[in-house]
Amino acid sequence: SLERNDDVMVLSLQGRLDVVASDKVRDEIVRLLENKPCIISLAGCDYVSSSGLRALLMIAKAAKGRGIRLIFAAACAEVVDVFEMTGFLRLLECVPTIAAAEAQLR
Repeated sequence: SLERNDDVMVLSLQGRLDVVASDKVRDEIVRLLENKPCIISLAGCDYVSSSGLRALLMIAKAAKGRGIRLIFAAACAEVVDVFEMTGFLRLLECVPTIAAAEAQLR
């Protein structure tokens, strides 16, 4: 889902970010990126595969290339564990809640 206001765009992912969904999710989010900060909520995402990790990295790279600040928020414990094991917490800006992401963007 997508929410927009004057200051920030919030995208919410749902379900599994796996080989079946990752390319479509990546393409759609990159298409939706605007010239305003973006929060991607992972609260509804219960699984991220290696192809999903690649998609998130490519989304972050596209945002950076456009000068857009991007924060990933509200990932479940299992997804945070995957981010930790793969070193993605050093590559992606991640916070525990959408409210924390909004506070960082103020």
